[in-house]
Order: sequence, then structure tokens, then C-alpha cells
Amino acid sequence: AVVSTQSTGDHLKLAGEWQSLSHTNLEPLLQKLSAPFLIRKVAPRARPSQKIRFEGNAMNIITETGFMTKESTVVLDGTEFQDEMFQQVFIATAKIENGVIHVSGKLGNVNLTMSREVNTEGQMVLITKADDVECVRVFNPT
Repeated sequence: AVVSTQSTGDHLKLAGEWQSLSHTNLEPLLQKLSAPFLIRKVAPRARPSQKIRFEGNAMNIITETGFMTKESTVVLDGTEFQDEMFQQVFIATAKIENGVIHVSGKLGNVNLTMSREVNTEGQMVLITKADDVECVRVFNPT
């Protein structure tokens, strides 16, 4: 198990509501994750919002788009957890380093990593990498 190096509490700045501002490489990422064709075509035009809260050793994320709502719980203490993405099981662990929440695991045969942090402008930056495809999404606080 990965041991959390949570020391500063800066990751708590992620708590709140966020609205999508921009993204790069979203459609290639969705294709790599075997997202259905319709989602791959609609998602780049959607402006999803995310609501993040922390409870105990977990981060709860509610993502809302015009066509779906998804709730995920990320266990932050290095314990393995599961989530579902595009009818596949994502098995992962998470850790906190210098205010950044890092999640890494496998979705089918794809190595998937996500890092989430608040930048110096107060925006949430979510970097998702599926094997060699990287997508950067920026969210403004609402």
C-alpha cells in the first residue's frame, strides 16, 4: 500500500464547486479509455461541473454534465479502491503529495493516472493520463 505523505493540508483547497474552463486532448483520452462514441463526441463540448468534499480519509467528487451525473469516492490513505468508468472497473490507489492528490491504477488494460491540484491562480487543474495520452482540464471556482 502507498503511504500518504499528507503534511500541509493544501489539498483541502480542492473542496468546493468547480466549473470547466478548458481542456486539451479530451477526445483522444476518451477514445483510449474506450468511452462510447456518443460520449466522445459530446464531452468536448460539455462544460462539466465538479463538487468536491472531504470526509475522513476520502474525497467525494460529484461530476455533472448536461447528459450525466457521476459520484466517485477516492480513498486518500493508500488503500485500494474501485470505481466504474464506461462500464469498466477502475482499480486504484491515491496519495497526497505537496497539496496534489495523485490517483493511479488500471482501467482494463490501460494504466490510468490523475492528479488534481489548485494552481496559483486559484483554478483546479486535473491532469489525466491513460498510457501515453495526456489530457489537461482546468476548472474555475464557482
